[in-house]
Amino acid sequence: RDPPLFIPCTPKGCMELLKRSGVEISGKRAVVLGRSNIVGMPVAMLLLQANATVTICHSRTQNIESVVQEADIVVAAIGRPNFVKGEWLKPGAVVIDVGINAVPDDTKKSGYRLVGDADFEACSQHASQI
Repeated sequence: RDPPLFIPCTPKGCMELLKRSGVEISGKRAVVLGRSNIVGMPVAMLLLQANATVTICHSRTQNIESVVQEADIVVAAIGRPNFVKGEWLKPGAVVIDVGINAVPDDTKKSGYRLVGDADFEACSQHASQI
């Protein structure tokens, strides 16, 4: 196969994070939450090219928690603040949180703070890397 002429920066960054963190991709189950043309679909294709078994979930996926529980690698790019819960994760899973969401926070001068698509505190209790 010819390599793609262009790889979007965020999906390429996700793959680079996995590589530099020493995460084995080949043969692993990866779940991508989100199907956008900018992040979700390209990162799914890159994971597939790296020989992962890839499942793409989206807003209409039923029983999304049970799908995530099977994943060795989770890429959260669904656009919902704190969507991924810690108890959804398989112990030792690797989580890449691509989300950037503003949530109200009266303690901040701006009136909001940024959070990801994964609940960091909860997920960090179950993930080997986040």
